[in-house]
Amino acid sequence: MSETLTLESLSLRLRRFPDTQHSDLLAWDAADELLMLNALPDVSGQLLIINDHFGALGCATAALNPLWVNDSFVAHQALKQNLDLNALPRPSHCLADLQPPQAAIEQVWLKLPRNLRYLEYILDWLNGHLPEGTKVIIAARLKEMPTTLKGLTEAYLDEIQPSRIRKKARLLTGRTSGRRATKTLKQRWSADDTGWQLDNYPNVFSGNRLDLAAHLMLQHIPGGHRQIIDLGCGNGVLSLAAARANPDAVVHAVDESWHAVKSCGDNLGRYLEQGQFQTHWDDCLTHFDGDSVDLILCNPPFHQQQAITDHIAWQMFRDAKRTLAPGGRLRVIGNRHLGYHIKLMRLFGKVETVAANAKFVILDAVKH
Repeated sequence: MSETLTLESLSLRLRRFPDTQHSDLLAWDAADELLMLNALPDVSGQLLIINDHFGALGCATAALNPLWVNDSFVAHQALKQNLDLNALPRPSHCLADLQPPQAAIEQVWLKLPRNLRYLEYILDWLNGHLPEGTKVIIAARLKEMPTTLKGLTEAYLDEIQPSRIRKKARLLTGRTSGRRATKTLKQRWSADDTGWQLDNYPNVFSGNRLDLAAHLMLQHIPGGHRQIIDLGCGNGVLSLAAARANPDAVVHAVDESWHAVKSCGDNLGRYLEQGQFQTHWDDCLTHFDGDSVDLILCNPPFHQQQAITDHIAWQMFRDAKRTLAPGGRLRVIGNRHLGYHIKLMRLFGKVETVAANAKFVILDAVKH
């Protein structure tokens, strides 16, 4: 359902992507509004927009033909949807990752990402590719600004000025300094007890260690399958485990984060033959045929951007049921309190517990 954002002379119809029944979730927030009110009147040259969650900033600046960059496949779909909804032109350049600009950038708008390692990567990149003194405006709600943000931004930007607070949101305006990181922001690390060296690009979940859910899931990868999907693949550790347990299978690693897909592709390419895997940058399993695979592994997220919500898990489970062949198996891991067994029961009719510990549970649902 679309809602209307009205600010002074600006009026936009905006919709979250994918659609959700949560009436309190909008396709913009107070930080978007603050950017539009304070910064939009000052933009005349080339604008670079980074991490615009649902395309609100891209729609507000469509007449300026901004350079628009987002790691999220879903964000790209949201931008396209909302530009069409308002009959606005698509920017000439909508990119999955930062690339050297073809024209001089006058100003950068950056919605604060959840992952501060990704923020550090962005600021480091800006200092390496834009002239010193280029204006950078970071926008976020106060509750999303960690105590470490001040030190991190001061390491990369000069002349930082906080704005007044409006609707519990704030802007941090600074200028590129040319200072670069002394460490590499792409990390290579050893995955415990696996023998694998894994690369992580900056915006990949669980930066340089196996998270607790992955530890448990790695102990319960079934064999005997030929077509496997690792849904929400991250750096690909479950894909590698699936390939090890199913040496004759093709593993499809799927994620909506471009950095995750890049990391996974590098890692699978290091240990597997080319014909053993494919990587996919996608919104869940939108582009997969029905009845086409016999095993799906999934560790669903319980948030979209900063909103805690279960509709992404619901979409993953629905897509999984459609994509599985009859007799195919969905194996899901999640926090106990999320109640995934209830959702899976509604869709599949029967759910089995494979393993559990104090925090996580692994569930199986078979398509009949």
